[in-house]
Amino acid sequence: MPPQFTSNKYDAPETSLAYDAGPNNGPPVVFIHGLGARRQDWTSLLPEFATIRQVFAPDLRGHGDSGRVQGGYRFTQYAEDIVPFLRDVVGEPAALVGHSLGGVIATVIAADHPELVTTAIAVDPPLFSKRHPDDGNPTKYRERFKRAQDLAASDMTEIGLFTMLQKRSPNRPAYVSRALARNLIKLDPDVFTLALDGGKQLDFDPDDLIGRVTCPMLIMRADPENGSAVKEEDAKWAAEKNPLVSHILIEGSAHEIHHSHRDEFVKKVHEFIYVEPDVESPESEAVND
Repeated sequence: MPPQFTSNKYDAPETSLAYDAGPNNGPPVVFIHGLGARRQDWTSLLPEFATIRQVFAPDLRGHGDSGRVQGGYRFTQYAEDIVPFLRDVVGEPAALVGHSLGGVIATVIAADHPELVTTAIAVDPPLFSKRHPDDGNPTKYRERFKRAQDLAASDMTEIGLFTMLQKRSPNRPAYVSRALARNLIKLDPDVFTLALDGGKQLDFDPDDLIGRVTCPMLIMRADPENGSAVKEEDAKWAAEKNPLVSHILIEGSAHEIHHSHRDEFVKKVHEFIYVEPDVESPESEAVND
């Protein structure tokens, strides 16, 4: 029988967080979505981990079914919601897997609250933008953020958004357009404001942050030909600065590695967060049989 998941709400100090959780089948792993997405971004992947792990997937503030916080969308402010969530809901040190914005959040928490994190995987995160201040926000990302903000602020219905997205990209699978439309309907348009204002949401120093990570950390890079958010030189710099940091390139992948290269993503995550079973535990032995 496949694992059963439940949907819940957690009252963080500033707002409420919606989250999905699986059965307690092992050490916890928390999946953190990217900017403009929802916890359902991970839904098809959670069963791949839920048989030997307890999985959690929260909606970040301003996203999905979580509460909104006007003007409260700096990257460290997102992390300030997840920290008490880890303490109160997860209840023990967890592996963190974050995509894009979620990868930055995972890194911030690993650096600031090492007691809460066993391993961290940052999936194509915009961690190093401040190392390249002259680059600014790449034009294509600014355009994407602005379009998303305008659509989220519009009075279009979900079906209207779906229809428009399908017409704009007729080769896109319908289920993808449907998910994007639902994301936009449930999104606070303000989440993009700081990103469009010169990247002011990036309220951290990457040099300081990487230097303070004390758990194993993996940076998963998308293919630069497809618009990776992480430059090879930055990934190498991070690994040289902190020996606990490693990095891999997923060749041919898009920024959404967990979708474009799903099987490879699942394999790499399993390998990195693997926990040696307790050989004295009959339950652990049963899992390995």
